[in-house]
Amino acid sequence: MMGSSGWIVVAIVLAVIDAICFAAAAVYQQRAVRRTVLSDLPTTGADQRFGSSTGHIRQHRLSLRRIPTLVSKPGWLGGAALMVLGGSLHVIALWLAPVSVIQPIGVLGVPIAVLLAAKLAHRRPSRRSVLPILLCVVSIGAFVGIAAEQVSTDRPVPMTGLLITEAVVLLVIGSTILITRRMHGWIRCLSNAVAGALGVGMVAVLMRALGQHLQAGSGGIDLGRLFDPAGSAMIGLMILSGAAGGWLVQQAYASGPAEVVLASLTVVDPMIAVVIGLLLLGEGATLTAGATIGMIICGLAAVGGVIALARTHPDAEASPRRQELDIAVHETAEESDRLVRAGAGIG
Repeated sequence: MMGSSGWIVVAIVLAVIDAICFAAAAVYQQRAVRRTVLSDLPTTGADQRFGSSTGHIRQHRLSLRRIPTLVSKPGWLGGAALMVLGGSLHVIALWLAPVSVIQPIGVLGVPIAVLLAAKLAHRRPSRRSVLPILLCVVSIGAFVGIAAEQVSTDRPVPMTGLLITEAVVLLVIGSTILITRRMHGWIRCLSNAVAGALGVGMVAVLMRALGQHLQAGSGGIDLGRLFDPAGSAMIGLMILSGAAGGWLVQQAYASGPAEVVLASLTVVDPMIAVVIGLLLLGEGATLTAGATIGMIICGLAAVGGVIALARTHPDAEASPRRQELDIAVHETAEESDRLVRAGAGIG
């Protein structure tokens, strides 16, 4: 029979596959969102689309009325399918290992997203992005190493603490929606991505808490506890956090590159998940002062890497006309490819 350490290894492998799925999903969904946003802008004059001083798309917001158009795009649907697959693996991993170990592994998706986005754009990855990406990956890798040696999971799930934390996260998300309406460019992208990551991170915490709740008081898993007041509350909060966080992530895609959004998610998401896991779920019962300092340093370094990536990414520095041209060229190529397949009688 496999021991606890063996199951943790299995969980880590599943989390790595999950990171690959989410990296690809982020790239394809970001491109679909950006095309949808551009198609929603005025067409009576190209200059109406851009701010004269900001150098960024002025109306880079995803409107609710464009959701049907967005969800009909093959790229967005393909990304959604990858997210479902990755999310399923993520749930299994969170049931097998502490959130403090599993959640930070998602940062591996950042370099994967950079390579995929560069390939789709027919360009080489930016050299200026290499250092920030390495900083994110190494810092979160060290964070995982420290967390894996320190965490424990003996404390029962405190519903009051989860409800208070959920209220704080939703307050931050709501404030961000209001504040970012006047922001532009990479700052808007980063702000939306960070707030969205809070919601996504809360989903991971609630997932882990639900797993602990189902195992409480028995040697195995009691599925009947899914429908008791605590289990139902966790599921409801999970849906609420996921919807709010997911909406802000889509808004971040509308105003910035997938790599920056994914980096924000894979750094802020585990930070909030780990902090809540350590403080509320009992995963920090054996945490030492030295480990705490080490995790704080690693976390700050990872956040610095995300900010640097957002500021130095080619799409943050490129002119808006170049961004629009890249998308137009890609859409033309996709349309040509569809016509060729249709003429050949393929799918």
